[in-house]
Amino acid sequence: MRICFFYEGLRPGGVEHMIANLSHELLARGHQLTLVLAGSPTDQDHHPAPGTVVKWLHHPKKSARASIGPLRAELREGDYDILLSAMPAFNNAAVAARMLSGTRTCNVLTERTYPYPDYAAESLTQKLWHQTGRFFYPRAHAIVAVSAGLADALARFAHLRRETIDVIYNPAFQQHSYTAEDIAARAHPWTVDDRGPVLVSAGRLFPQKDFPTFLRAMAIVHRERPAVRAVILGDGPLRAELIALRDELGLSAIVDLPGFLPDINPSLQAAGFFVLSSAWEGFGNVLVEALGAGCSIVSTDCPAGPAEIMGRGRHGRLVPVGDAAAMAAAIGAMLATPADPAVQEERARSFSVSVACDQYEAVFRRVMAA
Repeated sequence: MRICFFYEGLRPGGVEHMIANLSHELLARGHQLTLVLAGSPTDQDHHPAPGTVVKWLHHPKKSARASIGPLRAELREGDYDILLSAMPAFNNAAVAARMLSGTRTCNVLTERTYPYPDYAAESLTQKLWHQTGRFFYPRAHAIVAVSAGLADALARFAHLRRETIDVIYNPAFQQHSYTAEDIAARAHPWTVDDRGPVLVSAGRLFPQKDFPTFLRAMAIVHRERPAVRAVILGDGPLRAELIALRDELGLSAIVDLPGFLPDINPSLQAAGFFVLSSAWEGFGNVLVEALGAGCSIVSTDCPAGPAEIMGRGRHGRLVPVGDAAAMAAAIGAMLATPADPAVQEERARSFSVSVACDQYEAVFRRVMAA
């Protein structure tokens, strides 16, 4: 199949991680893959498989709407079977470009984040463009959500019939093999200094990730277990605010925010403990990474994805969103009774690239046959 993927770029994030992982498997299975990306490359980008054609549109605002014309021209020139896109703005633009192109390309839209909080934070113009999904989404050939909870929410939000939405979990599991020397060199220093348990958390420093609740939970944990430390890996606009809260809570010596790391797996493997404090998700790639590293996990039971990834609590402790006391209690229980790393890794394999690719191929064949 000739597949075109349309999105804004390849910077660190769930969508970008998905397409980079999926690109290797799609090319290995003999498909042709072209990425049409609205923005420009950065030095932190994920790297798709060699052989992937990447076309940057270099729009300064990475605008979905401004990309409709160039994407229409690309569809006419490329003779694609499938146009795969992600997130509401780019999904709407993908359907518009395909309709304007007059080609037989099939739209497959992927939805990856819980719609309600994102919509509430948008400007009026963004809201209006978002609402046009009620026109464009029913005109796609298939819609894929990355968790069942997200599929349910999308059906309500966009007035879609739930049975028209496929669920394909993100291909977030990757096998990593590190020597002891690799881990010592690449992991956060606290995770390898043998000075007590270290909790790892990771994500963009955005409101969605609700790191303030994790910091407040750490303040409670610290009173009962002074040796426990924490590392928050990631960067974003709330960095200064989070550092100020950390210092206000008296945690500057035991909580580190070192910034973005291109590979968090050495730190996960060395620490063995992971905490997710998100207020909402669409899936939660980092939970699969933590499972694959054999970590014991505490996560908020946020919409949507974490409970599904963790087997409704069989592979980690779930706590209410925003409840620092409950999170602290769950962390204490996790430290007292860690999970079996082999069981955690086996669960992570449920979210492998090969499993996801099988399911995407099935959707592609179905829409092409129709």
